[in-house]
Amino acid sequence: MVNPEDAPATLAPDLPQARTGGERGRRTGPATAASAAAGLSADGDDPLAIAHPTLAAVVAERLRQLIINGTLVPGVWLNERDLCERLRVSRTPLREAYRILAADGLVMLLPKRGAQVIAMSERDVADLFDVLAVLEGLTGRLAAEKASDEELAQIARLHRAMLDAYAARDLHAYYEASMGTHLAISAAAHNPTLADTHRRLNLRVQNLRFRSNQDRDEWAHGVEDHQRFVTALLARDGATVETLMREHALQKKALAMREAREREAAATR
Repeated sequence: MVNPEDAPATLAPDLPQARTGGERGRRTGPATAASAAAGLSADGDDPLAIAHPTLAAVVAERLRQLIINGTLVPGVWLNERDLCERLRVSRTPLREAYRILAADGLVMLLPKRGAQVIAMSERDVADLFDVLAVLEGLTGRLAAEKASDEELAQIARLHRAMLDAYAARDLHAYYEASMGTHLAISAAAHNPTLADTHRRLNLRVQNLRFRSNQDRDEWAHGVEDHQRFVTALLARDGATVETLMREHALQKKALAMREAREREAAATR
């Protein structure tokens, strides 16, 4: 395993140039005929779309980040009065935010009791990561086949940002770039059903994936994993990417199951 102190030298070699020739590998620039016919801009956005999120969505995102980074731990009840004061919002957008998070599988709503951050059992964690591993492997293989050259270049940029954050020991910036890499690979697979399913399942375990990086050795191991599967992706080696991304997810599964097991044991004492 690479010593984290040596990471800038050993984990940031020049990545290979992305190979062209994927199913969508030469797609560049202008909007497609279908997009133009639909009145969409070159980047696929509807010019009539309103970009401003609702207050409830903003509150939900803030709470989501607090769940991911462990400020709101699994099993904790959300104190409505305290959160309204700290977030400086009324109860209406806060309760709407709870419903958004419940739909994401992050909190549980109970009548007359409020909202509780979901604490997955060891079995729940195992089942979810088994599915997620297959999905992540599939996104990698499809991205190798279908991604445009610009999409691969963006994935390479996100990976470099992740390595820079790791060298600086900035866990929050690292995690943002790491998840950005995974989501960019999912988008580059060009399968909306797969991307939506992956996003929904991944939301439920982001707090577990974040906390796994608080272990120094596991953090270094995760960076090594990323280096290998991103290199394979840029070479458009779909079979290798699929294997490496699946193994990466299963490694996270083992850590998450251990944490769930320890939490369950502590709750019975």
